[in-house]
Amino acid sequence: MNRLIPLTLLLFVLAAPPTLEVSASSLNASPQTLESYVGKYPSELFKGMPAIRRRLRTLLGANYSFFMQRLQTEMPIESDDGALVARGCMAHSCGIEEAVLVINLGDGKIHCAILSSKYGGKFKVFSEDKAHLPPALHRAMKQP
Repeated sequence: MNRLIPLTLLLFVLAAPPTLEVSASSLNASPQTLESYVGKYPSELFKGMPAIRRRLRTLLGANYSFFMQRLQTEMPIESDDGALVARGCMAHSCGIEEAVLVINLGDGKIHCAILSSKYGGKFKVFSEDKAHLPPALHRAMKQP
């Protein structure tokens, strides 16, 4: 009988749908804590908040390294209408190979885009909520 309980628990765990917490609280940070990174560089954000790096890796999958290569030349993080905006470009390829990360401070969701010749010189968007892309992401993709 003791063997059935762990097996039952295992079956329950395996049958439960996977969930991904996407709130600011899931990052163990308040919006104010996230805002404290304004003016700092994306690498500082990733170092100070490893949950963001993990979620970004999950979101981007096989494109994670490709994205990070486009953050080689980092720009200071900005605040844009309730969102953090982190940008960068591949060394010696700014304007051609870029990466944008936007974190919505209201719900903690991560949105990002990669500009690359691989995508026909256009941005490819990745989002934890594609139905609700923040205006800050659209503005960041229009910036030179």
